[in-house]
Amino acid sequence: MGYAHRCARVFWFWWMGMVFALPGVAQAGALAATGQNPENGLILTCLGLVISGVGWLIAIGPRFTRSSPRPAEDVARAEQYVRIVPGVAIASVVAMFLIVGALMFATPRGTSPAVLPILAFLASFPLPVAAGMLYSRYLHRDRDRLYTAWLARR
Repeated sequence: MGYAHRCARVFWFWWMGMVFALPGVAQAGALAATGQNPENGLILTCLGLVISGVGWLIAIGPRFTRSSPRPAEDVARAEQYVRIVPGVAIASVVAMFLIVGALMFATPRGTSPAVLPILAFLASFPLPVAAGMLYSRYLHRDRDRLYTAWLARR
C-alpha cells in the first residue's frame, strides 16, 4: 500500500496543474468561439502548465527513488477510497453539469456570449478532478501488481 500512496502522491503533484490547465483550454475555446479574446483562458492554461511543471520538479525525488516505500498505516481509509471514488467522480461531474445547465436556462443572461466561457470553465472543472481521482483509485486498487512490477524493475 505504501508504494500506491507514493505513486498517487507523485501523480497528484503534477496533475493538480492540469486541474487548472484543462478548464483554461475549455474557457479559451469558448471565448474564441464567441468571438472574444481567448487571453483569459490561455493565461489560466499557462498557469496550470507552470504549476504542473513545478509539481513534477518537486516530486522528482519520490518519482525516481529506488528506496522501498514506507508501509501504509491507513489501509482502511484507502480501501474506502477505492470503493467510493467512482460514485464521487460521477456525482461531481453530473452535479456540475446540472448546476451549469440550471445557470444557463434559469438566469436571464445564461447563454450570452459573456457568460458562456465562464460556464465552460465551470462545466469542465470537475472532469480533470474526477479523472485524477479515478487514476489514483487505479493505483490503489492494482497496488499489488504495480508494486511487483516495480520490484522487478528495481
